[in-house]
Amino acid sequence: MPERQMQAIGQALADIYGEKNEGGLLCCTLEAVNADGMDVSIQVMAETINLAPYPFAEDPLTRLELSGAVETLEHVALDLVDWDANAFATVGTSGNDPIDIARLIDRTFVKVLRCAPDYTLKASTEDLA
Repeated sequence: MPERQMQAIGQALADIYGEKNEGGLLCCTLEAVNADGMDVSIQVMAETINLAPYPFAEDPLTRLELSGAVETLEHVALDLVDWDANAFATVGTSGNDPIDIARLIDRTFVKVLRCAPDYTLKASTEDLA
């Protein structure tokens, strides 16, 4: 992952995986524009990531694997929480290292959501409590 993306994602996720998120209700939305000019986003909470839109009819865990998004993330355990074909996908990330989640997010933007490797990231965090 390019250093610029790693720093941006790491800074954006700091509160999600830090002491400020005691109740686990902080949500960080990471937004980018893909190669087709479409806005794409990944919402991150302490135990899940949500891809929106999720423009595929197949199971998100299968899509992550087939696209190569999890190829080098051997120790990352993911669970399918919910998904609606061609709308959204929510994947459980509980118990994984935040650095691995940051790598997964970057690879998902590039490999699944079709962003250029040097995509520009916009991040915002809100408390859902």
